[in-house]
Amino acid sequence: MRSAETAEPWAGQGLGPFGVAVRKPYSRTRFATDGSAVLKVYVGIDPEGRRRREATTVQRAALRGISVPTVLATGCDEAGSWTVFRAVHGTPCSVATRKATEDYIGHVVAVSGMLHRPTADTIPGPGWAARTDSPVSASQFLLDQFSARCRWMPWWAALREALQAIDAHPTVHLHGDLKPEHLLVDGGRLHVVDWEASACGPAVLDYTDVVFHLVRDLLYEDVAPAHIPVDLADRLPFCGPVLAWRLLLWLDRRRTQDIDLVTIHDVVRLAAEEQAVSAYRSLAEILAHLRASGVPR
Repeated sequence: MRSAETAEPWAGQGLGPFGVAVRKPYSRTRFATDGSAVLKVYVGIDPEGRRRREATTVQRAALRGISVPTVLATGCDEAGSWTVFRAVHGTPCSVATRKATEDYIGHVVAVSGMLHRPTADTIPGPGWAARTDSPVSASQFLLDQFSARCRWMPWWAALREALQAIDAHPTVHLHGDLKPEHLLVDGGRLHVVDWEASACGPAVLDYTDVVFHLVRDLLYEDVAPAHIPVDLADRLPFCGPVLAWRLLLWLDRRRTQDIDLVTIHDVVRLAAEEQAVSAYRSLAEILAHLRASGVPR
């Protein structure tokens, strides 16, 4: 019979006990009963790679002056791929009101100033760790994230050509998932959590992800496209080809048939757009159509 420490190896390091798990598609999180720590078990896609990436990145982010949760223990064993973080406390950012959205985007700008500093020898790819494999361009790093079937889509060649514009952008360190709930406001401090999607690439990848989630999430919460405050995102750097890529990546990860609902006209129009607010409004229209067609969030 397995001992409790084998079943829950963090217990052998004096961590816990932890409460009931909060289940998400790619993780199970449990808070310590005394509120001092958070246990995260990675599940689904590449759990061990995500564990290593997050554990490494949070330590490096702290060196840049970013407030992150300290890693108390981490491992890969019978319990799976897991990390225990020291708990950080604060109020998650929100997009529930125009003022809340404005504050959230302000916090994105603030943390990005510490994140997006060009560093010598940084090349595009997942995580912040040094890479030993052959370097790839920023555009190829993005294209490699699609499933193989996308190479046969009508829009593939147009997107590949359009994305070459970002190969001239500096390569910086990215958070990869700056959603409102990953930015915690604690008085005058800002804590940044959930670093498993961290990467290196053009800064516009982080900003585009922020806007994509803003538009998509509000639409799926029944906010009319015309009422989504995309004008507030005009202060963020913008790149039409990356916005088109982000939409397609989301569709590639939905139901098999969903990606067929977007047309080459939609892709080319987004990629060619030079005005950020106009592009975001077009994105809202496309997403509204996709939602009405049954595409899940």
